[in-house]
Amino acid sequence: MSATAILKDLSRTALYRCGALGAWHRWRNRRALTVLMFHRVLPADHPTFTLAEREFTFTLDGFCRTLDFVQRHYSVVSLNDLQAARLGQAALPPNPLLITFDDGWRDTLTHAAPELARRGLPAVMFLASEVVELDNPQWWQDALVAALAEPGASARLWAAAGWKEKPKGSIGQALAAHLGAMKETERQAWLAQHASRVLGQIVARQMVTLSDLSATELNSFAIGGHGHTHSPLTLSPDPEAELQASQRLLGRLNQQVRSMSFPHGVRSGDLVSLARKSGFDWIFTSDPVLVDASHWPNPMPALGRVHVPESAWTCRANRIDPARLATFLFFRPIQGHRLQ
Repeated sequence: MSATAILKDLSRTALYRCGALGAWHRWRNRRALTVLMFHRVLPADHPTFTLAEREFTFTLDGFCRTLDFVQRHYSVVSLNDLQAARLGQAALPPNPLLITFDDGWRDTLTHAAPELARRGLPAVMFLASEVVELDNPQWWQDALVAALAEPGASARLWAAAGWKEKPKGSIGQALAAHLGAMKETERQAWLAQHASRVLGQIVARQMVTLSDLSATELNSFAIGGHGHTHSPLTLSPDPEAELQASQRLLGRLNQQVRSMSFPHGVRSGDLVSLARKSGFDWIFTSDPVLVDASHWPNPMPALGRVHVPESAWTCRANRIDPARLATFLFFRPIQGHRLQ
């Protein structure tokens, strides 16, 4: 670490420890909604941890330390709290924060949910509705991510897809859309042929089931949509069908407030309008911004969320560091900023 970086880190730590950063945050973000985006939470010694995509996987210790920070600096709210504020039925507390998880990983329930329940904190799971129907232990998109991480995989899988020209979006997004349009038996056959080295490493079910979700309602989790196949909706041949499949599952799960986030974080203005037309009350993006909660426009825009990594941005000596987490979160731009 350079001398400049060391000085910056010392200054940040001093400002946090003396309370200056926290005081500034309490004023600047008092009416700004922070929405945190998580994916997976696993104990560091769990057998699956080394196979999980590290960018989107928190250790259980890191998650607990992050929740300690959240409870110190924010008022954690539920999706119902947001809906009540939007309808003028109740005011949000100062520095509101919503906790969300994407995809529908089973470890969200087995490891994150108990810690949230112990603290009495609500959360939202944005669920790719297809995952509850799949029988294979390994989610096909996780297998695809693992396959793409191998040397030379992008060009090889591109050729396997039969593309003549560079596809729209990233190679990962394009392949997710390519496989998402297939039936599950076809996907598994494609992966067996072109990504066989990564199959069979996961033997325990990765994704939630319907029976898991029925129990989840008791733990203050709301369920939202995340597409059906988790393919990028910008590349889907029928994004409306994806959204309606999400709505059907949310209906089965008796979700009164309908919410969704965009798979892979990609969207367009037309897709936001289509999601609104499909009946979603709350629409979330992956734009790393806070949201002005002093007013709720009509129609509601798609709202930003901050992906929190367990990395050098938020850690010191490989553990979540409150001072780094503070500077990572407190200074985000505020979407629709009208604070007085």
